[in-house]
Amino acid sequence: MPAKRASTPTSPVKAHRTSHDVPERYAAESPAPDPEDVTPESCDAQFELIQEITQELRALQASLEADRARAMDQEGVEEYSVPSIRAFTKLRGAQTRALMGLEYLKRETARRNVERDANRVRVATIAYELAHCQAEVRAQEKFDECGEDLMKNYGIELIDEKAFVKAVGREAAKSVDARELTLKRLQHELELRRAKVQERDALKRELEDVKKEEQELSKIWDAAKEQMKQVSRTLEPIRRKFDLPNTTTEALDARVKLLTMPLYVLYTQLLYVKEAREEDFTIGIFGRVEDAENWDARERARLEDDAEVNAKSETPTTNRRHQKRGRFGGRFGRSGPTQATTSSSMYDEFPLRVELVIDGCSIQFTHLTRLNVVIAAANDNEAMKRQRSAKGSAKSATQKSTTVDFDTLLVDLLSPNDAGEDSPNAATGGEDFKYDPSCTPSGGRPYKWLQKLCGLSFLPPIPADVSESDVKTLAKTARAADIVDAIRERLV
Repeated sequence: MPAKRASTPTSPVKAHRTSHDVPERYAAESPAPDPEDVTPESCDAQFELIQEITQELRALQASLEADRARAMDQEGVEEYSVPSIRAFTKLRGAQTRALMGLEYLKRETARRNVERDANRVRVATIAYELAHCQAEVRAQEKFDECGEDLMKNYGIELIDEKAFVKAVGREAAKSVDARELTLKRLQHELELRRAKVQERDALKRELEDVKKEEQELSKIWDAAKEQMKQVSRTLEPIRRKFDLPNTTTEALDARVKLLTMPLYVLYTQLLYVKEAREEDFTIGIFGRVEDAENWDARERARLEDDAEVNAKSETPTTNRRHQKRGRFGGRFGRSGPTQATTSSSMYDEFPLRVELVIDGCSIQFTHLTRLNVVIAAANDNEAMKRQRSAKGSAKSATQKSTTVDFDTLLVDLLSPNDAGEDSPNAATGGEDFKYDPSCTPSGGRPYKWLQKLCGLSFLPPIPADVSESDVKTLAKTARAADIVDAIRERLV
């Protein structure tokens, strides 16, 4: 029985239902979450629910392995398949609600960022206005501190008469003498300055309120960031274990799209074996992304250059010097390009390569585009070697490097007479061409099982009189799982 969770899950649906409250039927629609019900606590509850369903699936797996005989008949299949399907349905619903909750929290965080930015602009505006008012008040205080001498010399600075009449109105500005008009202007100036003082005090209070609001928003933002980090850490093992977005990163997706078809087939088959069997080996795509993006344009330019050279070579020439060179084999007595130049142009590698790291052994798979074959080279993984030496197990690492011969690790892996010395491509099979591993940087070889795994060659037709064991042996050469097992056996 699965362990009881510590907290009660809060589902982002009306009436706070959980996935257990959904009607027990196939293809039951999950109601859309309400925004007010989506909280970090509800997402945590969904993660706890996912852990419970995972424990249920493990319990079903254990009971199925314990009772294999019953699982083979029809009743046993119904007994174990129906609960498994229901558990997977509940798991998918919980995963969907958790992801929708995360998306809603992201949108809420973005909205709060916009609100906080608006408050920041508002605070900056208020601070600017406050500084301006304070400067005017300081000027007035300085004027008051100067005493009567300054007032006698300069007097009180008032607005001009036209502005005063426009501010108070023509009727209020009427006066019989200049003294009464001056008193009215002084009274108006006093009211303006009192209003500025009141405005300054109001701006100070508003500034304090805005600062408090900003502090509260900062606390909410910091708490939301910590919650998002915790949610991401909690969701990471679930995302890796199940097929929630099985894409990893945008950079890796871009590299996968740039792979040639043989390398893409190889990468997908190895990735399927890793996920289906929960293997601990790693698969990576390395190389120069910029060159891979420009690879098609480069190949088209190369084909155009080759066509132009061939056209020039077929053009008849009556030049005596040209005929003389042709008779004596060129300028230095050669009748054509050297074998090294010809062969090296045939070994053009695609800029990206697939690398498989298994039990401390790194196997690099490279596509030779001119030959249209995939080569493989094995060597000791430097990262694993450094990790073993850091843990204090340098002795075991030394023993492993001496007992495993990486040059012959992949030779005759699944079938005899497969040393990777012949080109499996039919286009070069009939020519006087022999594969040379030294022309490639990695020194890889085009093994036959590798071409079958990449889809470059297929299994031959099987006669009817072949035994079942021979058929199984032949089929192993095209299955990625059997190839991984064979490599592991040689690394032990």
